[in-house]
Amino acid sequence: MSLFKKSGKIENNIELISLHIPKTAGTSFRNILKEVYGSSHVSRMDIRRNIELDGRTFKGSGLKKNIRVVHGHFSFRKLTDNFDIPAGCPVVTWLREPAERVISNYYYLDKILRKELNEKKKDLNILAKMEKTLLEYASTEANRNRMSKFLDGISPEEFFFIGFTDHYKEDLEQLAKLLNWKNYSEFKQNITGSKPDIDQDTLSRIRDLNQADYEIYNKALQIREKRNKAAL
Repeated sequence: MSLFKKSGKIENNIELISLHIPKTAGTSFRNILKEVYGSSHVSRMDIRRNIELDGRTFKGSGLKKNIRVVHGHFSFRKLTDNFDIPAGCPVVTWLREPAERVISNYYYLDKILRKELNEKKKDLNILAKMEKTLLEYASTEANRNRMSKFLDGISPEEFFFIGFTDHYKEDLEQLAKLLNWKNYSEFKQNITGSKPDIDQDTLSRIRDLNQADYEIYNKALQIREKRNKAAL
């Protein structure tokens, strides 16, 4: 019997969807999901040109029945274009102040490149020739409004929960209550580390380049404020 439904989309038993926008504590959150639901029930999913599941290209007609939670880099539209997501399936994500997210992403990638290339040991000078400045990186279309690109196909109001990295501990506690989590650890991974001070002109330019992200961010903050008032 085919696992495809009449829609032709991939059959699944997904109970929770976690959209991981880069540099929004997503890796730490994935480890919490594994702790709460069990590693065998949580899969990392990335959808770019292909669907990748736990680092491997996925070409099946259905997910394994044990997979209950998917977490990774994909837009909601790409997920629902490919998978038959059950109505009412909760979707969660974490947001970060847009300019801070861009800056953190840039310096995180810079750190990774320096570690991988190990130029000093190998007597190379590739980074100096090829590396973009922060503003050059931020101005590239692919790096602008990335939060809104990941949220393509779903509005802030349609999320089960949107957390904020600036209020990570508090928001995590609220989400745990909503999902009836009994125990979880507060993991901290892929931390960028120290970053240089950014001049106000550069910061202002980065903000201008990410206005769509600020619209979503501010709307989500309003939802968070209402959520907090309702919890009192």
